[in-house]
This record gives sequence, structure tokens and C-alpha cells, in this order.
Amino acid sequence: MLLAFSTILASCDRKPNGGNSSNPEEELSEEYYTGGKTGTVFNRASNAFEQVAPAVTDYMAFKRGEKLFEQSFVTGDGPAGGLGPVYIRTSCETCHPGYGRSRRVDKFDSNEYGNGYLVMIHNPDGSICQSFTTMLQTRAVEPYLPPVDESGIRINWIEHTDEYGNKYADGETYSLIYPEVTIDRSAILLDVPSDYQVSIEGTIGIFGTGLLDAIPEDSIIERHLHEQSRGYCQGVSTLPYALDENGEAKVGRYTYGCTRSTLQNGPGSNALWNITNVTRPDRNYLYATTAWIEKMAEMGLDTLGFAGGFEKTEMTMEEFDDFMIWHRGLAVPAARDLDNPIVQQGKELFYSIGCTACHKPSWTTGYDKHMPGFSYQKIWPYTDLLRHDLGMKNPGLRQKCRTTPLWGKGLMYQCTGANDMLHDMRARTFEEAILWHGGEAQQCKESFRNLSKSERDALVKFLEAI
Repeated sequence: MLLAFSTILASCDRKPNGGNSSNPEEELSEEYYTGGKTGTVFNRASNAFEQVAPAVTDYMAFKRGEKLFEQSFVTGDGPAGGLGPVYIRTSCETCHPGYGRSRRVDKFDSNEYGNGYLVMIHNPDGSICQSFTTMLQTRAVEPYLPPVDESGIRINWIEHTDEYGNKYADGETYSLIYPEVTIDRSAILLDVPSDYQVSIEGTIGIFGTGLLDAIPEDSIIERHLHEQSRGYCQGVSTLPYALDENGEAKVGRYTYGCTRSTLQNGPGSNALWNITNVTRPDRNYLYATTAWIEKMAEMGLDTLGFAGGFEKTEMTMEEFDDFMIWHRGLAVPAARDLDNPIVQQGKELFYSIGCTACHKPSWTTGYDKHMPGFSYQKIWPYTDLLRHDLGMKNPGLRQKCRTTPLWGKGLMYQCTGANDMLHDMRARTFEEAILWHGGEAQQCKESFRNLSKSERDALVKFLEAI
């Protein structure tokens, strides 16, 4: 017991500002509480993304939901049963190592832990080819076949030289890469247009999404109007809307394209079903296209209920409710070392060169009926939850991307084993992520390029701290 207690103390920093005070209740500035007082934990260990928020009142439900996230689903009935017959992964955690996001890979292998890439086959105009699900399925339970044999997916990383010759103003050089993705036509089972294109996206971190869900919709609309008045969100004349769990249109705030509006009908609740194709009462049909179902029927395979729905499902709503308590209840790691003079310098630079125009530092949550403890909290995610055009080379489907929340990113490598960033994980460092900011963020990129080496390092130190 003493050993366990000392381990807990080692991983939970009671004095994150590095002070010498013996008072464990010493008052910290509000910015340390990235998720507010009820959504923040002071943990900088390798499990920092896996912690339960103080707002969670049903800890056992939280743990039951966590088990659903971690377990590998299998075929057949019984515990963890229901996988397939066509699917993307066997487990949520496969794509979210350490409960964070995935990493950049050179070879696509859905069995590889940490490869959270989602593949999309689309037309040149960005619409998904109708024979395929939005998130491409590359696995199937025999004798069924997947729409695409994943051994035919090719990911090539191309060296990119920007308009500055990959040099900072002081002469220091840097490297940039971007992906080109193809799929061999011979690996595609279904009909596909001759001019089909392929894109990849990495998974997004999970912690803190419950707090983002508690931000009032009116606040996001107000921010959108404010940014448009300043010339941002160019080409995005209206906010993207998506249906919530009740079929009502709400402002999108989740996924890179803001295609999901509420957490209850968000990427996590959706992925628990369509990644594994484990059915539940509110999703009692398969995540599959008509083209694939018809192809399987042509092969003489049973497709009864695939599209119309099943009377008996493989997951109960009680299990799904537990999953959502876990999903909402993941805490945000507290900020670290904000009183360090170099971090303070980096913060001043982050603000002064205009990064906060899109990376809005803080929001105040409204009343949250799902997690009442998250209500009326000041949180610090550093995002406006809006889409922006960064003018990146070969962005795939995401020419306009939601501003990524920055909280906790300084712990990514420690928690997940990788620092890869941006929608397709082309950025290997904070510096590369900033240097890919063109388009609406061109001025910020140029300002960063013209900083001195010590100033650039200070700004990165600030990003690592929040």
C-alpha cells in the first residue's frame, strides 16, 4: 500500500507551478485549470489522458465505459461479441493509444497498435464515392470480403519546400513533409470512378470532449460572426450544421470538418458502432453501403437485416450509456510550469503574433444536462471550434479544418509515444505544425518565421506547457 501511495504522489503534481510552498492547497492562477475546477487533474505521467474528472459522480459506470473503449471485440455472441461482418478496427484503443490520438505511419496496417488512420475514397469535388462508407472499411469476417484490401493502400511521404526555401529569417533550416495516398485498383472490390482520389485522417484525442460539448451553441455562433468581421473563416459563409441525437440541426463542433454537433451523436458515439459494426438499439443496422451489401448477396452470403435492421442487437443501451459517461468524463491534464519566465515569454509571443485569433484561449461552459458538474466552468482549450483554410499542400478532403484544441499537447509523446500533429499528422513537431499554417494564418506563420531562435523556442515551451 505504501508503494502504491508513493507512486500516486509521484505522478500527481500537487504544485504544478514548481513552487516550494508546503501548502498543498496553495491557490493557482485559473489558467492552470485547463478543464476548470471540475474537469482538471494534476497529472503529468504517462496516463495523464486517462483520468476521471472530478465532475464524474458514477465512478463505476465510468470504469464500465472505459472497458468498452479498451476491449477488443470478437465475432459471435457473448462478452465483447458482435464484430463485423465488415469493420475498420477491432478496438477503439487501437486508434487512440494512451487515450490520445494516433501516429504517423509509412505503411497502412489496421492491426498495428497506434495506426489510427482513417482512409477515404472520394471524388475530385470532395464527395465520398457512393460505393464506400465515409470511413473506409478494410477488414471483414470470413467468408465476407472488405470493400478494399488494405494491402493495396500506399502512403508516400513527400518532402516539401515552401516559399521561403525552408529557412527561417535567421537562416536556420527546417523540413516539411506531406502525404500522397493511393489505392491499387486491383485492391478495390466495388465499382469506383476512374478519377477517384484517396485521403487519410488521423484520429483526434478524446479527453476534454465532454467540456467542449458544454460550450453554449450561441457562444460558437458569436465567435464565428466575430471572426468573419475580422476577415477570418474566408470561404466559410455559413456555419456547418449537423443533426444531434434528437434529429435537430445544431452547429458542428466535432471532427476536422465540424461534421458532428453534439457528443451524444458525436465521433465517439458514432465510432463505437461503425468502427467495429457492433449494433445497439439506436444503431440496429450495419455501417455498410448498399453496393457492398448487394455484392455480398451476389456471392450467395447472408445479408438479411444488414440494411433494414436487426431485432436483437449486440450491445445494450445501458452499456452505451456507460461508455458515454466515460467519454464525457475524461479529465484534461492541468497546465504546467506557467510561471516559468521562458513560458511566460512564449505566451506573450503567442498572443502578440496573432495565434489567438483562431486558437481562442478560453470559453465558459453553460448548463450541461449530461454532466452537471461541468456547468459554468472557465476552460482553456485554445480553439475557436471553427473551420479555417490553412492553404496546405495536398490537404486531401480537409482544405478547411477545425482549429485543433491545444490543451494537453505537451504531454502527447509521454502518453502516446508520438508528437505527430495536424489532420493527417504531417507535422512532426510544434514548429512544423506552425510552418504549415498558410492561408488565413499566413501572417502568423511569417511572424513566427521572423522570431529569433530563442523566441521560437519560448513559444514552443508555452505550447508544451498548456
